[in-house]
Amino acid sequence: MRISGGRCAGAAAVVARCAALLFLVAQCVASSDSSTSGASTSGSARGKGYVSIPLQRSFNRNNNILVARRRARTRIEKSKEMMQLMPDVDFDDEGDRHGVEPDFGQVRLTDATDTYYYGVISVGSPSQNFTVTFDTGSANMWIPGVRCTSKACLQHNRYDHDLSSTYQPLNGPFAIQYGTGEVRGFTSQDTVRVGGITIKDQPFAETTSEDEVFELPDTEFDGLFGLAFKSLASGGLVPPMAKMIEEKLVDEPVFAFALSQGHRSFGELLLGGYNELHYRGDLRWMRVTRAKYWQVTMEGIWYGEGKFNLLSLSKDRDIASIPLDVVTASSVDAPPRDSWHKKQADEADERALRKARRKSKEGDDELDLEQKRTHPPVDKSPKLKKLVPSGSDAAAPETSAIMDTGTSFLLGDPNSIKLISRIIGADFRTGDMSCAHLGDLKSFWISLGGYKFEIAPEHYVYRDAEKRTCSSAWVPSYDSPFWVLGDSFLRAYYAVFDMRDKKVGLAPINMPLRHF
Repeated sequence: MRISGGRCAGAAAVVARCAALLFLVAQCVASSDSSTSGASTSGSARGKGYVSIPLQRSFNRNNNILVARRRARTRIEKSKEMMQLMPDVDFDDEGDRHGVEPDFGQVRLTDATDTYYYGVISVGSPSQNFTVTFDTGSANMWIPGVRCTSKACLQHNRYDHDLSSTYQPLNGPFAIQYGTGEVRGFTSQDTVRVGGITIKDQPFAETTSEDEVFELPDTEFDGLFGLAFKSLASGGLVPPMAKMIEEKLVDEPVFAFALSQGHRSFGELLLGGYNELHYRGDLRWMRVTRAKYWQVTMEGIWYGEGKFNLLSLSKDRDIASIPLDVVTASSVDAPPRDSWHKKQADEADERALRKARRKSKEGDDELDLEQKRTHPPVDKSPKLKKLVPSGSDAAAPETSAIMDTGTSFLLGDPNSIKLISRIIGADFRTGDMSCAHLGDLKSFWISLGGYKFEIAPEHYVYRDAEKRTCSSAWVPSYDSPFWVLGDSFLRAYYAVFDMRDKKVGLAPINMPLRHF
């Protein structure tokens, strides 16, 4: 058989190419092996034929504060306009939303009948999961322990430290009395994971007894995750947020709440920053007057267009004798029509005369504090209002309020609540009220830290769609030294808590129907 020289040459070329290819493969394998071994011993890869480019997650920033990434989906871009959820809204696609990977530091909050919110954390190694309410009104973390045999504990997930390889005993006694019930137990230490953040050696409490108020169906969550300042913590335990800051697990010592409205809807807690998508306009910052609770000054409450400060009006007076048309009047210049009106006018004149004499004598140019108490402050525009810093020589405010995500309602002094209940037609003791005239109710305005904030009827009135009943969120408190602004207030605003600068920022909430 005759073999063509050209064919032989072609075959030789193919063999040569194959040999070259095999050589290159061998070189690649060798290079890969050497680069793998070299990576552990040398930070430089120069002269080895490749450049290593490390990749890391990137976050957008605003004024050096972490801001959560904007999602690429269309529904997030469309969520910039405010969307109000009706109280009876329920979702039929919860599974789809649960399947989305949350951002770092993001905790999804489930709304339980508009009265409290809870999210998921895990404790121990391997992880044991628990639902907890994230509470700005307390500073301790506790979960039911496996040794707890109270009915409330048996109905919830219980922590077994014997199953955790990272558990460490602290063995200190633990007891906390809340406004609704008490828990007791002992202190422990273990790894805690929340929102993709791992906190090693986090101290907390395992409960051994819990009051019946924590039983189902009233309480769906297992435990509590305190977010107040360290000075409030019982037993000297370091709160989880303080631990994250100390260990530099978050970029900024900031966390923020977006509380949804609507049964089984979803809110958000963001640890380490705040989300620009969840509020409209600018944040209004208020100084914390005492770094224990998230406590700010409270200058007054007004109803609708009324010019009378309800706090001043209800102080040391017979509430039943105050005509409602006085409270709801849009002008304070109307002539007195009865003895009560005449008394008010005479007292106002006497106060003005005393003030004028004092100013004339002392040459004092201070602001007219009485006018500040009886008229809502005007918010001109500044994003960050400069307030008088709290200090040992600063005058204590007459009234204070705390922002408390662990409280469902609006708690205040009984006199003021009695007057508010009369205005909206609610029973002072039970809060029951008719649903027939909800359309006639107006907003209340609360002045905090020099800013005024609106609370609309849909936020201060609870509607039970099934029972077709309504009740007031204004509840009298007989033992609290300050007002407590719970979820009824915070649902209307995006709330940012800054632990380093000790301030709270509020802005009208922009909560989309489907933000996950």
